[in-house]
Amino acid sequence: MDEENDDKENQQSDDSVQELQLLPEIKKQFWITGISPPRETSLNEAVSRMAEVSLEDANQLISIGAVWAKMETLTEEDLLAQYAENGEDELYADLPKGWGSGTFEQKDDNQDGNIDDYITKMESQRFRRILTPSVVQPGTDLRIYPKPRRFPACYNINLRSLLYQDTTFLVIDKPPMLPTQPDASNYDENCPGCAQDILGPFTDIRGDTIRRPLICHRVDSVVGGCVVMSKDRNGQKVFQELQRQRKIKKLYLAVTTKPVPIGMHLHWMWSPQSKRGNAGGPPCQLVSHIAPESRRKARQYWTRCTLEVTKCEPIVLQKNDNGYEPGDKQHYQSTIRLVTGRKHQVRAQLSSLGCPIIRDTLYEPMSGVTLGDLDIDEDTLDEAIAQCKVPSEPIGLQAHAILFGGVKAKAREPWWGNKVRQIL
Repeated sequence: MDEENDDKENQQSDDSVQELQLLPEIKKQFWITGISPPRETSLNEAVSRMAEVSLEDANQLISIGAVWAKMETLTEEDLLAQYAENGEDELYADLPKGWGSGTFEQKDDNQDGNIDDYITKMESQRFRRILTPSVVQPGTDLRIYPKPRRFPACYNINLRSLLYQDTTFLVIDKPPMLPTQPDASNYDENCPGCAQDILGPFTDIRGDTIRRPLICHRVDSVVGGCVVMSKDRNGQKVFQELQRQRKIKKLYLAVTTKPVPIGMHLHWMWSPQSKRGNAGGPPCQLVSHIAPESRRKARQYWTRCTLEVTKCEPIVLQKNDNGYEPGDKQHYQSTIRLVTGRKHQVRAQLSSLGCPIIRDTLYEPMSGVTLGDLDIDEDTLDEAIAQCKVPSEPIGLQAHAILFGGVKAKAREPWWGNKVRQIL
């Protein structure tokens, strides 16, 4: 009888604590799910009981954005506010883009997400992040991340990180290892949150103080450099329109151990893998040198990726620069002009050319491996993908400069920068 009760308790425990097995970047992030007591109660009390933490710790979990509540209904206004990441005068923050940390980004940075599809999807989930102490109704479904992911790179931001600011836009030099958008368990330590806390407050074109800046585009967590944010929704729309019109110029610096061929490079990326919210398949983006057989297949399954390598110079990296051990290998720094803006585009294209970026453990195993390559069999491709691991330290890539609508911003020296010298 006791064993039967133990089994039931273990089963209930398994149901209430769910491991969110995503990519190595997220490791074993987990959440606790439960239902608030059958009476009106304070949120921190409910969190304290469910997560078995003190009231003080419960308040900290709420404050950092690690607590979510399932609502009976979400209005379209709620959803639009969360989609735009505005959140002014609201207790609730934006929903995460993709699973957990937003690892999966939208297919094309030059296109808007489909807002109608987004609303339909979110209405079916109905979870909102609660950011302030409040009262929850009886029987409210709660989701709690008892061990929020922390991003200490947030505190590397300082006054010199603000590269540009006007009445609508601001550009910051994002430190590597800081996510652009909020993590499911942490609403504070990301580009908008850290910029607001350390560099703010900011005022919009009307002179009103904003709650926090809004994200205009994304830069991978392991990549440092220029990130553009807007002080209002109109700025977001303007930036997105400029992206659609390809009127935004982006320059990257990349460090490799092999010289990258100068010139324009065109690849085709497997589209289903690059869509925001996709959880299946390998974590890396798969590309092909071969154009699709037909326009229909190109539209349905493939996304064109274009970049131009304008310069590739040999450089010398000193030992122990930020923990990096260059060994005896020759290193090269390339200047890259991004023509299209796809997820992991620079990383995937350079790897497919046999020139993976240093420290990029996600794409180093894919060096020279492309879809449609007759010299690479399926087993070889599977073995390469199995070795792909999300980097745990900054990679040799920087979003070096961005130009749009009269705005010009250039990042400071990258992590490998002040002790890099050109070979004469």
